Amino acid sequence: MKINTRDFGETEIDESTIITVPHGIIGFEDTTRYTLLSPLGEDTFPMWLQAVDSTEPCFVVYDPMQIYPDYRFEISDEEQELLGINEDTPYRCLTVAIVPDDYRKTTINLRCPIVINTRDNIAAQVILTEQYGFRHPVYSEEV
Repeated sequence: MKINTRDFGETEIDESTIITVPHGIIGFEDTTRYTLLSPLGEDTFPMWLQAVDSTEPCFVVYDPMQIYPDYRFEISDEEQELLGINEDTPYRCLTVAIVPDDYRKTTINLRCPIVINTRDNIAAQVILTEQYGFRHPVYSEEV
């Protein structure tokens, strides 16, 4: 299937990679179909979470656990039910990045991760009440 992307023009995707986000992403509640694009190589971050049916929205995303290995959170029973997950379900966690002109100042939002049931390709953005904030640096000062 061909889609038009914000950053990469027309791109071919496998329909089996479409991720359904039943309630959308904050600010984009009406957009419910996305795919993950990995222009730097399979499972190499950053990735792009691209809407399937239009060029926008498109989010640059990271796996927060690759940057902050101690990142942990719990999701509610309602969110687990929406996602169809339990302790045995494979999942992936993504965080939306803000990438300024100086990419070394990129931050990720640890407060509102996107959790994906990778078995069924269903996702939800969850709002955490834990200690995490909205802007955590991706790169150390030395980069």
